Amino acid sequence: VCDRDTQDDLEQFGARYKELSALASTCELYPPKLQKLDGWGGQVDNVITCGAWQTLHRIASKEGLVAIGHDLSVTALKEVWQSTKLTLFGAVSGMVSCPLAMTDGAATTLTRLRDQHAHCKTGECDICNDSWRTTVSDAISKLTSRDPDNFWTSGQWMTERAGGSDVSTATETRAFQDASGVVRLYGNKFYTSAIDCRVALTLARYNDKLALFLVHVPHEYDGTLYVKKLKEKLGTRQLPTAELELDGVPALLLAERGVANIVPMLQVTRLYNSIMAASYLRHICMQARSYAQTRSAFGATLENLPLHRTTLAKLETCSRALVLQSLDLALVQNAKEETPSLSSNVGRVLSAVVKIHTAHVAVNAIREGLECFGGAGYMEDTGLPGIFRDACVLPVWEGTTDVLSAETMRALSRGSAQVDMLRYIRELGLGWCVLGGYQYEELEPYPQLEVAVEELNLYLSQVELAMARSEHAGRSVALALGAAHSAASLISFARYTRDPSDVAAATLWCRIALVPIVQLDLADIRSILS
Repeated sequence: VCDRDTQDDLEQFGARYKELSALASTCELYPPKLQKLDGWGGQVDNVITCGAWQTLHRIASKEGLVAIGHDLSVTALKEVWQSTKLTLFGAVSGMVSCPLAMTDGAATTLTRLRDQHAHCKTGECDICNDSWRTTVSDAISKLTSRDPDNFWTSGQWMTERAGGSDVSTATETRAFQDASGVVRLYGNKFYTSAIDCRVALTLARYNDKLALFLVHVPHEYDGTLYVKKLKEKLGTRQLPTAELELDGVPALLLAERGVANIVPMLQVTRLYNSIMAASYLRHICMQARSYAQTRSAFGATLENLPLHRTTLAKLETCSRALVLQSLDLALVQNAKEETPSLSSNVGRVLSAVVKIHTAHVAVNAIREGLECFGGAGYMEDTGLPGIFRDACVLPVWEGTTDVLSAETMRALSRGSAQVDMLRYIRELGLGWCVLGGYQYEELEPYPQLEVAVEELNLYLSQVELAMARSEHAGRSVALALGAAHSAASLISFARYTRDPSDVAAATLWCRIALVPIVQLDLADIRSILS
């Protein structure tokens, strides 16, 4: 579906796999360090990262991994182009994909805010003026730059001691305006990733409102921002994650309604989270298939052992499901207008559902994928355990499964959201596409897919019944919607390609993934926990 130039770009980027993989391995071997004091006892709070980490940032900028999505000159399928490139990059990015996610989210948020204030006149708005517009526009330019020397990354400082998801009540950071008119922030940010960023979006209470701010991170220690410690984590050790103390750091007020205006950033970072899940699983799947071609046991190569071939087929099917599901989310999020088949409700629900489902499937499938390598899958020098550790963050970042499941149930209870969501999945399975309606209406019905379509529709009827239950069923409903959406994505793709491999993958997924929805009785839950 992409033009020749885009295909060439993707092929050239894919050819850099070994180079990127080597850099990512170096980032794992040399994680960031915090230098609190200099040789004379002066506080410096210097976060030291390895050269490979910095090189990967430069590569990401030159390759346009963020810029593609914001390039107005690119009109055709830029979402597919960007998402595919990020899928190639994710597993060998040395966790640079994390700051890229926040950078893309920040650029999206700032662009929307700039556009909202485009027609404000001087003196009519309490927030924007010429200086505000210049600062915001300059930040957008740097965050989307293809020039590594001008490229900025952004942080996302939300989590505080009281929690990360419930920012409306957990945020204790305060903002005050000093005598010179500069707004300064005071508080603790408990968990901040990619602390080597140049700017960050953050929330703070200001004039009795939870507002959104842009912070330019000081180049050198100036007493307004303290790095209290770097976090020790199960995975993502390549990524400098810190606890910060804000003690008067200057900030630019972006919006008084902070939570509402941070939503675009969260939608982007959830998409990246989904793409990372697809990338990790694709990486493990391809390595497992390659290993099976050369490793022998019981008188045959692993790929010729029936049981192992079955395992590989399941991994391959899971991998394709996550890739296509994340691509469809990218298309939905970037749709320019609503249609009867694609209301705004679909984008809101799908953002949470796809993030939940891709993370859940990836972690479980990667764990099983490590078994394909036997003992080698448990050895650190193969790099495989690191993939699993890093993937374990996916169900946590940008909202845990339970948090997003509750959000999903609330969203489905509003207006026509439930009807809209079920209709979208059904029509996706029948060949409807965000790119322009029914793409395959001239094609004859494809009998090989009819069983899969029938199974999908029966399953959606079960989901519809489960939606009527109380919030405690939300996790099962969200995972079920995710499984159904990925099934529809596989069916739609197979309907287009008519490739026997794609048809088989769609059919197999409907058999192994559309599992009965778990319905727990509330009384039983209380008894178990009593």
